[in-house]
Amino acid sequence: SDLEGMRNLHFAMVFFAACIRAFPSANAFLMRSTRAPIALSNSRCFASVTGTVYTADDDGDSPTVRLFTKEGCTLCDKVKDVLVQVRDEFPHSLEQIDITDPEHEQWFDKYKYDIPVLHMETKFWIKHRMTVEEAREGIQEAKNGAFEEREGDPNAAAYERN
Repeated sequence: SDLEGMRNLHFAMVFFAACIRAFPSANAFLMRSTRAPIALSNSRCFASVTGTVYTADDDGDSPTVRLFTKEGCTLCDKVKDVLVQVRDEFPHSLEQIDITDPEHEQWFDKYKYDIPVLHMETKFWIKHRMTVEEAREGIQEAKNGAFEEREGDPNAAAYERN
């Protein structure tokens, strides 16, 4: 029946989405292994989230935080929420880099198991989670020119080679 067919199609779509969430590298593989992105109504299944989230409203000397992320990353959303909480007190700009974009393959290879990963400008800052206090401290250090790259920068590619 038509209803049974619709239920089967719905189940298949839910299953596919769950597989992509469970195995993020599968989405990047599919995106890289086809000449054209997999399409639904002429658009990518997963839209790129690369771009500026917000810019600091100051004289231009505020640091830029770079968030390495991908579509549907709920931990990334939590980190963004923390950064928004401190935005007024500690001005900064926030940019996102979608590690599943074809042009960001080097970041996918490095961070595929560890997003969210944050950089202060170009220096590794923190991964997975961030508290309001960690956000305040890091942004203040950067504003004062005292930010030092943190230890623990993940590298999945190096791990996989071992």
